[in-house]
Amino acid sequence: MNAAGNASPATPVVRVWTMATEGLTEAAVAPWAAVLDDVERARAARFVFPHSRVTFIAAHALARAALAAAAGAPPAAFGFAAGAHGKPEARLNGRPADVAFNLSHTDGLVGVAVASAPGLPLGFDLEPLARRIPLEVARRCFTAGEAAGLDGLPAPARTERFVRLWTLKEAFIKATGKGLTQDLSHFWFSVDPPIISFAPELAERPQDWCFAQRIVGGGFVAAIGWRGGVAGIAANWREVGAAGFDPAAGLAW
Repeated sequence: MNAAGNASPATPVVRVWTMATEGLTEAAVAPWAAVLDDVERARAARFVFPHSRVTFIAAHALARAALAAAAGAPPAAFGFAAGAHGKPEARLNGRPADVAFNLSHTDGLVGVAVASAPGLPLGFDLEPLARRIPLEVARRCFTAGEAAGLDGLPAPARTERFVRLWTLKEAFIKATGKGLTQDLSHFWFSVDPPIISFAPELAERPQDWCFAQRIVGGGFVAAIGWRGGVAGIAANWREVGAAGFDPAAGLAW
């Protein structure tokens, strides 16, 4: 990594693109649907509320533009297959694409993490900082140590710490592809810097995992995580303006 914090050209990179969707209309995103496939367009049409349709189309158009940048193929060329627990995998010409990716969206923001590292277990999550979650949820979903750390914080700091922990946990379970089939009590996080620990029951080593986290879009927490074996991998974060976005043109890698 150079003095500016950027990876050298030879260093594998996880690239994250986020795009604000506040104020976007169905008319604005309608042209973006052209790069989606029939299945995606049908899924978008099934949403009851317009803002849900807008979010879905924006997220999937952004993901396809990012995949195109990584794989050097047109955004519309990709297909998707679900893994054992539903995690989508990108395909080109019926075969797995030479990329890893993970998609996330929430009200007001969509994002995707992509790495030109086939098979890399990669997870990504977005949540608004303003999210209000009762501590009972933390006690149910977090370990006793994580929940106790929240209890000792003043309200504003507690909210941010909760969202930081939540997104890190989501990034991990999405990276493994097992989702909530995993026992959440078998792993826990410290936040600054983000480091994971595992119970003996889980056949994982902390040194095999990397996580990165930051505030994006002015009020959202984003977290990415990936299992190692890729020395020197780095994270690169970019925000995309919806006003000038054209998914058919792809994104600069």
